[in-house]
Amino acid sequence: MKKIRYHLMLIIGFSLTTALTGCLCYKPEVRPKTLPNASLGNPYFAKIKVFGGVANSDHFAYVIQPEKSGLELSPRGLGTEYVTYNHLEVKGTPKVTGTITIKLYGGTYGTMSCPGRDFKKVYTIKVEE
Repeated sequence: MKKIRYHLMLIIGFSLTTALTGCLCYKPEVRPKTLPNASLGNPYFAKIKVFGGVANSDHFAYVIQPEKSGLELSPRGLGTEYVTYNHLEVKGTPKVTGTITIKLYGGTYGTMSCPGRDFKKVYTIKVEE
Protein backbone atom coordinates (compact mmCIF):
# COMPACT_ATOMS: atom_id res chain seq x y z
CA MET A 1 0.00 0.00 0.00
CA LYS A 2 2.85 2.41 0.80
CA LYS A 3 4.44 1.72 -2.61
CA ILE A 4 1.21 2.56 -4.42
CA ARG A 5 0.83 5.77 -2.44
CA TYR A 6 4.47 6.68 -3.14
CA HIS A 7 4.10 6.08 -6.89
CA LEU A 8 0.80 7.94 -6.96
CA MET A 9 2.43 10.95 -5.27
CA LEU A 10 5.28 10.85 -7.80
CA ILE A 11 2.81 10.81 -10.69
CA ILE A 12 0.80 13.70 -9.21
CA GLY A 13 3.97 15.70 -8.52
CA PHE A 14 5.29 15.14 -12.03
CA SER A 15 1.93 16.11 -13.54
CA LEU A 16 1.73 19.31 -11.49
CA THR A 17 5.31 20.25 -12.34
CA THR A 18 4.66 19.73 -16.04
CA ALA A 19 1.40 21.71 -15.93
CA LEU A 20 2.90 24.62 -13.98
CA THR A 21 5.98 24.82 -16.18
CA GLY A 22 3.80 25.04 -19.26
CA CYS A 23 1.81 27.87 -17.67
CA LEU A 24 4.94 29.99 -17.27
CA CYS A 25 5.35 30.47 -21.02
CA TYR A 26 4.41 34.10 -21.55
CA LYS A 27 3.28 35.69 -24.76
CA PRO A 28 5.62 38.58 -25.58
CA GLU A 29 4.18 42.03 -24.98
CA VAL A 30 5.46 45.28 -26.48
CA ARG A 31 5.02 48.40 -24.34
CA PRO A 32 4.03 51.20 -24.16
CA LYS A 33 0.69 50.93 -25.92
CA THR A 34 1.23 54.23 -27.73
CA LEU A 35 4.10 56.61 -28.34
CA PRO A 36 3.91 60.36 -27.67
CA ASN A 37 3.29 62.81 -30.49
CA ALA A 38 6.12 64.89 -31.94
CA SER A 39 6.78 68.41 -33.15
CA LEU A 40 8.35 69.21 -36.51
CA GLY A 41 12.02 70.12 -36.14
CA ASN A 42 12.23 69.29 -32.40
CA PRO A 43 14.26 66.35 -31.05
CA TYR A 44 12.19 63.25 -30.31
CA PHE A 45 12.95 60.36 -27.96
CA ALA A 46 10.84 57.42 -26.78
CA LYS A 47 11.55 54.00 -25.28
CA ILE A 48 9.95 50.71 -26.28
CA LYS A 49 10.30 47.50 -24.25
CA VAL A 50 9.58 43.88 -25.12
CA PHE A 51 8.44 41.77 -22.15
CA GLY A 52 7.89 38.01 -21.95
CA GLY A 53 11.16 36.55 -23.21
CA VAL A 54 14.52 37.45 -24.68
CA ALA A 55 14.09 39.07 -28.10
CA ASN A 56 15.99 37.27 -30.85
CA SER A 57 18.18 39.67 -32.84
CA ASP A 58 18.09 37.34 -35.88
CA HIS A 59 14.30 37.41 -35.90
CA PHE A 60 13.74 41.18 -35.58
CA ALA A 61 12.71 43.71 -38.21
CA TYR A 62 11.07 47.10 -38.37
CA VAL A 63 9.75 49.58 -40.92
CA ILE A 64 9.40 53.34 -40.44
CA GLN A 65 7.13 55.13 -42.90
CA PRO A 66 7.72 57.55 -44.49
CA GLU A 67 11.34 56.47 -44.97
CA LYS A 68 12.92 59.91 -44.62
CA SER A 69 10.86 60.93 -41.58
CA GLY A 70 13.93 61.83 -39.52
CA LEU A 71 13.26 59.15 -36.89
CA GLU A 72 15.40 56.06 -36.27
CA LEU A 73 14.78 52.95 -34.21
CA SER A 74 17.69 51.18 -32.57
CA PRO A 75 18.28 48.58 -29.87
CA ARG A 76 19.82 49.87 -26.67
CA GLY A 77 23.56 49.36 -26.51
CA LEU A 78 24.04 49.39 -30.29
CA GLY A 79 27.75 49.54 -31.06
CA THR A 80 28.68 47.90 -27.77
CA GLU A 81 29.07 44.35 -26.57
CA TYR A 82 25.72 44.48 -24.73
CA VAL A 83 23.07 45.05 -27.41
CA THR A 84 19.53 44.23 -26.30
CA TYR A 85 16.51 43.98 -28.59
CA ASN A 86 14.22 44.01 -25.54
CA HIS A 87 14.96 47.72 -25.02
CA LEU A 88 14.48 49.87 -28.11
CA GLU A 89 14.85 53.60 -28.61
CA VAL A 90 13.08 55.82 -31.10
CA LYS A 91 15.02 59.02 -31.64
CA GLY A 92 15.70 61.74 -34.13
CA THR A 93 14.23 64.99 -35.35
CA PRO A 94 10.99 64.72 -37.35
CA LYS A 95 11.35 66.21 -40.84
CA VAL A 96 7.76 65.69 -42.03
CA THR A 97 4.33 66.63 -40.70
CA GLY A 98 1.46 64.20 -40.53
CA THR A 99 1.74 60.62 -39.35
CA ILE A 100 4.86 58.50 -38.92
CA THR A 101 4.23 54.76 -38.65
CA ILE A 102 6.60 52.31 -36.96
CA LYS A 103 5.95 48.59 -37.48
CA LEU A 104 7.90 46.12 -35.31
CA TYR A 105 8.18 42.39 -35.98
CA GLY A 106 10.16 39.92 -33.93
CA GLY A 107 10.34 36.79 -31.87
CA THR A 108 11.79 35.50 -28.63
CA TYR A 109 14.22 32.68 -28.04
CA GLY A 110 12.70 29.38 -26.98
CA THR A 111 13.69 27.35 -23.92
CA MET A 112 13.44 23.66 -23.10
CA SER A 113 9.95 24.16 -21.66
CA CYS A 114 8.65 27.06 -23.77
CA PRO A 115 8.83 27.63 -27.51
CA GLY A 116 9.92 31.00 -28.89
CA ARG A 117 7.00 33.27 -29.68
CA ASP A 118 6.45 36.00 -32.25
CA PHE A 119 5.41 39.56 -31.53
CA LYS A 120 4.39 42.53 -33.63
CA LYS A 121 3.34 46.06 -32.87
CA VAL A 122 2.37 49.11 -34.91
CA TYR A 123 2.91 52.62 -33.55
CA THR A 124 1.68 55.87 -35.07
CA ILE A 125 3.25 59.19 -34.15
CA LYS A 126 1.48 62.41 -35.10
CA VAL A 127 3.87 65.18 -36.06
CA GLU A 128 2.56 68.74 -35.81
CA GLU A 129 4.19 72.04 -36.73
